[in-house]
Amino acid sequence: MQVTEGLRVNYAAHLLSDKARSWWDAVRSRRPARSWTWAKFKTQIEHRFYSSYHQKIKEQEFLTLRQGDMSVLDYERRFHDLSMFASHYVPGEQHRVERLRDGLRQELR
Repeated sequence: MQVTEGLRVNYAAHLLSDKARSWWDAVRSRRPARSWTWAKFKTQIEHRFYSSYHQKIKEQEFLTLRQGDMSVLDYERRFHDLSMFASHYVPGEQHRVERLRDGLRQELR
């Protein structure tokens, strides 16, 4: 979904459930949601709910991701899902586009 930067934290927090929802309620009671940037929120979620071992596995999965038999849409979704674990490899839009393109099947590049 296309959500403006200012609304991302509130929108994402609204979708949390169970342990993540309890965590967010506790965090929000100490610091209002409006003071959170999307980058900080995302980083805190990752650190809280993904172990460093899990993050490393997902980072490696991102680095070796290729389209293979996936549709372009499925490949793009997987690319974006995994890219959150390897954001330092795609610091800008141009890097993201290049890495996404490089993982496509040869005939689609």
